[in-house]
Amino acid sequence: MEINVDLHSHSGYAGGVGDISLAALALSMKKKGIHVFGTGDCLHPSWNAKLRESLEERETGLFALKEGGENRQARFILQTEIIITAETAVSPGRKNVHCVFLFPSFEAVSSAVALLESWGVKNTIGRPFLKCEGPDDVGAKVVKLLELDPGIELIPAHVMTPQGVFGSANPVNRLCDFFGEAARKINAVETGLSADPVVLDLIPELDELALVSNSDCHSAASNRLGREFTAFELDELSYRAILDAIRARRVAWTAEFNPGEGKYFLSGHRAGKQGHDDGYCVFSPDKTPPDRRCPICGKPVTIGVLERALEISRTQGADRKLQKESKRKFIHMVPLSEVIAYGIGVANPSSKKVAALYERVVQALGTEIELWKVAPATVREVLEGVVPREVIETIVEIKSDNFTFEPLGFDGSYGKLVVGRTSPWFGVSTVKMPEKGRGELF
Repeated sequence: MEINVDLHSHSGYAGGVGDISLAALALSMKKKGIHVFGTGDCLHPSWNAKLRESLEERETGLFALKEGGENRQARFILQTEIIITAETAVSPGRKNVHCVFLFPSFEAVSSAVALLESWGVKNTIGRPFLKCEGPDDVGAKVVKLLELDPGIELIPAHVMTPQGVFGSANPVNRLCDFFGEAARKINAVETGLSADPVVLDLIPELDELALVSNSDCHSAASNRLGREFTAFELDELSYRAILDAIRARRVAWTAEFNPGEGKYFLSGHRAGKQGHDDGYCVFSPDKTPPDRRCPICGKPVTIGVLERALEISRTQGADRKLQKESKRKFIHMVPLSEVIAYGIGVANPSSKKVAALYERVVQALGTEIELWKVAPATVREVLEGVVPREVIETIVEIKSDNFTFEPLGFDGSYGKLVVGRTSPWFGVSTVKMPEKGRGELF
């Protein structure tokens, strides 16, 4: 059976996240086509209590809502993000690395909480900080966490973004540069919204690891939950079956957020920074200024995912070039609610008008995921008369790869969808000077 899993999320106890209900998550899972979902923040006392109160184990290591009603098929895995922080010998300052941890049981979660608290970790936010001295200390502590239960798994999160292990914030070029001896315990890494298998194929160290995709969502909204996911072909539905597939690197395929839409794809400085006002600059790797400084404010630009991947490739001795395809099976998706909003000319993908049209599409096709698996001709046939023609044609154009993002995502800003034309990832160089303040290049 093919199972779609999204194993990285956050509860309302994570910073910048509003209140989230398990029932709302289960409903969105059904519409999206996600079978198994990570609970997020399972170490946090209040969210942990809510999980214990609301969930019951159905299959070994998988949980369902006690009162699921129509959404009783939704399954949850106990999951959290831990931010591990340490100094490295490779770059100055402390590096904060976001890591996904999966747990097979509430007992394993309780053991992890006790161990973290013995190290002085304050378990007061959804994603706690584990402070370490350096890579040796990171390795020792992570190994102790994993040894609490053979079913606990570590997956470095969104590995190429600034908060990922390979990201531009205090960069390292090999997993062991940060994780020490725990690097050998890593079976998979998370691609993140600004990278996909094509980008990660640039890095030799990842050749033998599984690539998994998760939404890292902070809400149950249709354009957040399931915007990335991983498909596994399993003989049975259980935590152990999913874990074995990850560890054996048996990923059927992944669904990827288009990297061009991701917030850290290219290098640059977004508008709103000090001295920028509405000015911004964005560069593909072949166009970044040699000194990597912003032509508007003079400070170092935020180096994007694509540039970092090429840099790591050279550091690891490969100097690989970007290819059009990957040896890994994957598809690109654009969140359907964003597609609908674009088609009808609405800025807010969470508007009531968009939500109503989203419901019609999902009812016609079964799930949002199904939309990305069927041919464009099928889309036209099934949706004719169901939604406005401009929505159908926008979906078809995107499924036909006749779209781009302008500008592409950079420095914390999502790429802006443009349908009807394409543009390359390389050769991009845009400097929009601010209307106020400094008005010349230097």
